[in-house]
Amino acid sequence: MPANPLLLQRLRSRIAAIERDGTGSPHTGDHLAFGLPHIDDHLPWGGLAGGAVHEILDGDPRTNSKTGCLNGAITSFAAALAGRAQVARASPIVWIAPRSDARESLYGPGLTAFGLDPAHLIAVRVPIGSEFAATALWAMEEALRATAVGIVCAEIEDLDLTASRRLQLAAEAGGGLGLLLRKDEGALPPTASVSRWRITALPSGPAHVAGAKITNLPGPARWRAELVRARGGQPKTWQLEWKDDANEDHDAADGFAVVPPLRDRPLPEADQGAAAIRIALETRQTA
Repeated sequence: MPANPLLLQRLRSRIAAIERDGTGSPHTGDHLAFGLPHIDDHLPWGGLAGGAVHEILDGDPRTNSKTGCLNGAITSFAAALAGRAQVARASPIVWIAPRSDARESLYGPGLTAFGLDPAHLIAVRVPIGSEFAATALWAMEEALRATAVGIVCAEIEDLDLTASRRLQLAAEAGGGLGLLLRKDEGALPPTASVSRWRITALPSGPAHVAGAKITNLPGPARWRAELVRARGGQPKTWQLEWKDDANEDHDAADGFAVVPPLRDRPLPEADQGAAAIRIALETRQTA
């Protein structure tokens, strides 16, 4: 007789709670919700677990490995989560990243577009060199232990199991929430992070101006968010969109919205005539 998937999910959630605090009582109030039942109901914690570290992988193969810069999709996705944490926890955000030149890699107006207030952002820049990994890990560990910090984002590539365990223990001690932003380089070594995500950019939908759809302008940012693994949970993939004042067609709150796969969306009205002509021409040529 096959196992009941709902029963298995409840058992996994209970095991995850035991691993977190040793009592079996889940931290129902200590999590960062996406604001979407599609995702929050799927995760054992009702969102990203607090007192934990989560990995977010850059799924774009075009990411420049020479400069060490991550793709804009993973940065914007992390900024959207950090903005939610900034509001939910009423606390500043710490963002740790390599210093490659004298310029700041985080663009204030761009962060604001994803709900993150730069006025309450603490940017920690670590010079690139042989000591970068050790310094960045120390900074993240200290920030995770600080109860006054809402969330810690860190761009750290060199991470082994021991270092990840130290980060996880620091998050548990201080109740912090950490996001490790890393490039997806194939078979990554195991870590103690509670969940691992892979974020890939998707083509944006049509723009909306004053409630009207504008098809020749780029619309809101979209991501393919893949939950690779989660302690006590199951992998799953969603297509997400950032919802703001200029995009009000989706019934979602606080920024994130789920969009259907491309094959399930109707063609824009302006393109339906062209599609019909193309199909007619192809049929004529094969006749």
